Amino acid sequence: MFRDTITVYRKEIKSILKDKTTLFMCILLPFIFMFGEGKMMTMMADDHDVEKKYTAYMVNAPENMKEGLSSLGFKDAQLSTEDYIEEIKNKKADMLLVFPSDFTVEVEEGKEMSDIEVYYNSSSNDSLMLREKLSAYLDSFRPVVFTVNANTEKTYDLGDKTFQAKNMIASMVPGFLVFTIVYGIMVLASNIIAGDKETGFLNTVLITPVSRSSVALGKALAVMTAAAISSVSSFAGLSFLMKDFQKLMGDQAVTYAMKDYFFVFVVIMCVTFALVGLILVISTLAKTSRSAQSLTVIPIMILFLGSFMTSNAGMQNVLTSLGFKNFLIPMWNATYLTKNILMTGFTATEMLVTCGINILFGVLCLALISYLFNQEKIVNE
Repeated sequence: MFRDTITVYRKEIKSILKDKTTLFMCILLPFIFMFGEGKMMTMMADDHDVEKKYTAYMVNAPENMKEGLSSLGFKDAQLSTEDYIEEIKNKKADMLLVFPSDFTVEVEEGKEMSDIEVYYNSSSNDSLMLREKLSAYLDSFRPVVFTVNANTEKTYDLGDKTFQAKNMIASMVPGFLVFTIVYGIMVLASNIIAGDKETGFLNTVLITPVSRSSVALGKALAVMTAAAISSVSSFAGLSFLMKDFQKLMGDQAVTYAMKDYFFVFVVIMCVTFALVGLILVISTLAKTSRSAQSLTVIPIMILFLGSFMTSNAGMQNVLTSLGFKNFLIPMWNATYLTKNILMTGFTATEMLVTCGINILFGVLCLALISYLFNQEKIVNE
């Protein structure tokens, strides 16, 4: 049986190596996705940091405010208020600021407070951004009743200053890794059995002297080899993605040791083994490659969303109540443990249980595939 399994395995590997599309999906795509994601976020951040020039106007602005308003992009109005309001509606201008002729920040008894009219367009991002900047600027002129945390020599924030940065990484990295690895081999995994059934080739294979279990295991091992290659490619791209993360975080940049990356790699490899096993079961049960690909998306999306749920503040009470049970749920436990590795740390027991559960789940999937192959029902009549 072992020799037959190796024979089938070699045949499938050769087939994969000859298919340029499959090679691209398994080797290049995971790296390109991770690398490109980091560069895209960096470009968006750089664009956000560029000093934005606004089209904004002011009427009756007091002299002590003109300089500050000009720095925000405001110019003295030359047209009527109605004309500028029309331009703001049509998004040709961002804002109009109208001060009353008797504007004052002092509160006088028996006199109404000065009211500044701010015309803006809530459907324009530039208009909303300028409104936020204007609000911060005008706050500096309002009477001060009391201050909060005014002593700059004291540290009032008693939490981990890198928590938010770690939480962002922990919410994104596990999902990105699983998605890029599995997406690269999804078509291969869903087609390798269902595709053969659809074309009738599987009928020919199953009537050969090679045992059906050998055929099943040989095909499964070939897909898992492709998944391992995708994992290496994805982690190569992760190194560039993490550099871009550090650049975006600035003073809150988080540095991880090589052992942290190693532990994440081990966990992701184990969950990939389990997930590929599940995809192969779906491929074995499906009648056509199209139905296999459609059904394969479901577990991938569940796992992808799970990686974000584990870092969602609203889920913390639920996760805490589950306690160690989080590490007993196949695939989910990998995203939960990866979050702990990237944020708060983990124990050797949690690592062993998580990896063991996913490996066991993958082995059970292989056993189920072998069982299904030995059932006459899988032969496409």
